[in-house]
Amino acid sequence: MAQSISQEAVVNTGLPGATAASRYAGATTSGAPTTGTFAVGDFIVDQSGAMYVCIVAGTPGTWQLSGVSVNSNIAAKNFIINGGMDLNQRGASTYNVPQYTITYTLDRWFGDSRGSGTNYTMSQVSSGLTGIQYALRMQRNSGSTDTNGCWYGTTLETKNSIPLAGKVVTFSFYYRTGAYYSPTNFAIALYTGTGTDENWANGFTNQANIVNTTISPTASSGWLRYSVTALIGSTATEIGLQFTYTGTGTAGATDYIDITGVQLEASPFATSFSRAGGSIGAELALCQRYLPAFYPSITTDGFLGYSYATNSTLYFANFRVETRIPPTGFTLGGTFYAYALNTPYSTTTLTFNSSTTWSATFTTTAATITAGQGTRMSMAGGSYILFTGCEL
Repeated sequence: MAQSISQEAVVNTGLPGATAASRYAGATTSGAPTTGTFAVGDFIVDQSGAMYVCIVAGTPGTWQLSGVSVNSNIAAKNFIINGGMDLNQRGASTYNVPQYTITYTLDRWFGDSRGSGTNYTMSQVSSGLTGIQYALRMQRNSGSTDTNGCWYGTTLETKNSIPLAGKVVTFSFYYRTGAYYSPTNFAIALYTGTGTDENWANGFTNQANIVNTTISPTASSGWLRYSVTALIGSTATEIGLQFTYTGTGTAGATDYIDITGVQLEASPFATSFSRAGGSIGAELALCQRYLPAFYPSITTDGFLGYSYATNSTLYFANFRVETRIPPTGFTLGGTFYAYALNTPYSTTTLTFNSSTTWSATFTTTAATITAGQGTRMSMAGGSYILFTGCEL
C-alpha cells in the first residue's frame, strides 16, 4: 500500500559547523515555486532534476537555482541531431516531396510522398516557441486531393545507436497544426535494426517497431508536446524515427503540421528540449559530418589548387569535421571563379574527383591557366558546394 509523509517539510538543524535550519519543501513540475510561503533555506527539486533554494523568505520568496539545471542545453543528452530544425545547409525555402523519391530537406531530415505528383512540401518556418526558433512544416499543397500521405524522418548512425541498446528511452516533440489541417491520421514511429548504417528508408536489417502509433491533433495554431517511452532492444545497432501525415478531402491554404523540439533521450520521461550538440555551433559540426558545405566568404578565396595541364586545374577542399564516410559527389549552385595569377575566369564546370573523410578534390577547365601554375578559386554570392553521399 502506498503511503505518504503528511508533514509540510522535513527539517534539518544541521551538524556542527552547519547549524542553519534547512527544509526540504517538496517538488514542482518545473522551476521554483510561484505560490506559497517559504523560509530562508527551504529547498525543492523540480521534476526535471533542477534544485532551487529559497534565499529570501516570503510569499513565494526569492529562489535561486542551485547549480545548473540538468536540462539546460546539455550536449549529447538528445540523440537527434538538428531536432530544433535550426540548420538548413541546402538552403531551399521550400522542398517539393515527389512520390517514392527520398528527398533531403533540413539537415538530417528526409522524406517522400506516397501519392502521385508533388502534393506535399516541406519547409523551415518560424516556431514562435521560447528557446526554439524554427520548425519543420509538412504541408499538403492547397487544392490537393491526394490522400496517400507523406512521411519524413531521420536516422542515427550505428555509433550513436549502440549507446541506447537495452535502455529505456523517451521520444518527444512539439507539434502545431494549421487552420485547414485535415488529417485521416498522423502517425509516429520509432524503429530499430541490427545492421550497420543502412538507409532506413529502404528498411533496416531485422527491423523492429518499438513505437508505432497515431495521435489526433486538431486544427489549431497552438503548440502541444507529445512524448512516448519505449525499451530499445539489447541487440539494436540502428535507430530511426518517422512522422507520417495522411490528409483527407481537398487541401486548404493552411493544411499543414509543424514539428520541432524532437528529442530522443535515455530517460523514463521527457525532459526539456536541448540540442544534441549543446550549442548551434556544435550542432552545425554534427550536421557537417553528414553534409560538408561551402559558401562564399568575404575573408577567404575558397579553395587553393594547381594546374596539372593547360587550362585544367585541381582544387582541394578541407572539411571542418570528419565525415561519416568519404563523399561520393557534390551538388553545386551559382558561379565560381578560377584565378590565373590574379585574373579571375568564371566557370560553372566543376567535376568531382576524389575524397577522404577529411577532404575532397575537384577539377575545372578554366581558360588561360598555364600548366604548373598555382591557382585559387572563389565563389560568387549565393553560390555553394555541398559534398554528398555521407547522408544516411
